Amino acid sequence: MRRLDARIRRSVDTLPTVVQTDHSSSRRRLFTLALTTVLAAALVLTPSALADGLLPQSGGSPNADKISDLYAYVLIVAALVFVGVEGALIWCIVKYRRKKNPVADQIHGNTNLEIGWTVGAALILVVLAAITFVMLPGIRNPPNSSASGLNLSAPRYVVNDSDNQPPNGRSLNIAVTGQQYVWRFTYPDGDDNALNNVFAYEQMVVPTNTTVTLAIQAQDVAHSWWIPELGGKFDAIPGYTNHTWFKISKPGIYRGQCAELCGRNHANMIASVRAVSPAQYRAWYALKGRSIVAANAAGAKQRDTVGNPRSEAKVATPATPTPAAPAPTAAIDAKKLFVAGKGQATACGACHTLAAAGTNGQVGPNLNEALKGDDQAAIKEMIVNPNKEIAKGFAAGVMPPSYGTTLTPAEINALAAYIFKNTR
Repeated sequence: MRRLDARIRRSVDTLPTVVQTDHSSSRRRLFTLALTTVLAAALVLTPSALADGLLPQSGGSPNADKISDLYAYVLIVAALVFVGVEGALIWCIVKYRRKKNPVADQIHGNTNLEIGWTVGAALILVVLAAITFVMLPGIRNPPNSSASGLNLSAPRYVVNDSDNQPPNGRSLNIAVTGQQYVWRFTYPDGDDNALNNVFAYEQMVVPTNTTVTLAIQAQDVAHSWWIPELGGKFDAIPGYTNHTWFKISKPGIYRGQCAELCGRNHANMIASVRAVSPAQYRAWYALKGRSIVAANAAGAKQRDTVGNPRSEAKVATPATPTPAAPAPTAAIDAKKLFVAGKGQATACGACHTLAAAGTNGQVGPNLNEALKGDDQAAIKEMIVNPNKEIAKGFAAGVMPPSYGTTLTPAEINALAAYIFKNTR
């Protein structure tokens, strides 16, 4: 009887140990499974899978895409290191917890382990450095423009910049100037007269599939140029020029703003880049150029008038003007008007094809085909109100709506009659 009681007591005494061992084994298996799952997820996450929430914006230019990819590679390696270190820490906490080991083991280091994690960390740094230096040239150095991009053989589109040029040395160069609180974009044309350069504020217009190089400066205080989808930030510093580039493959608008606190209206210092086809860019550039030349001429005339006492006297007591009779339609050279334009009125032939005029513009519809069946009154309406009806396959807002004010009624009639006559 006593022997039976002793056996029962021994069985009861060993029961908690068995149960505890089973629970410990189960927890260990669960932890191993969880760690394996996290590591597998980190390994299969590619830059495209991470792009939505963890990576810098990209998709507009190759350099922005490479920045995002490099960030993804570093993030994956960092995630693996984090999971490995934290996993080892948690495993040690669970395995060597006080409840299971009330008396701590006295250890004095492990030479192999210390060498292992030192060499491992060094290898990780070497790998990250190698990846970075392999990818940096693609981020910093601009490529050549594509064959479908803007033809950069015209000198007005190119300004030599040895610090930031594609291999063939030709790019569309734009000067970006930050000032409180607006961005100014100047398109140098290669001559010594800065007053006739095309310029714009807030929105930069560029052609697709064309390498665009930027020379970034500041007029007053430090600013920072940043269009996230087109690349990294670049400081605009007074007295110093920074350089960057982008190349946009599809039309669209890419938005950003000044990324350096530059004063009380810093938040209002926005910027955007609008990418259009090369043909649309040429039309925009020509229209802007004509507008600037006309504005400069009007300003010079006004200055001469204000600075001349005799002119001021005449302005003070103007004579009642006699209305001039409209020029007869026959006296107007409609073909010249179509081919060369007038003042701020862009030449029709810059954007349209018309066999009789010898023009082959591709921005707008081919008039020999598009106007068949239209009468002279309909053609006149298209000139004065071009956005009322848009030809299929073409965008609204490209043809200037100002012909009704920049041309006289007689000139509009002559132009409509010329187009009607030569599209039958």
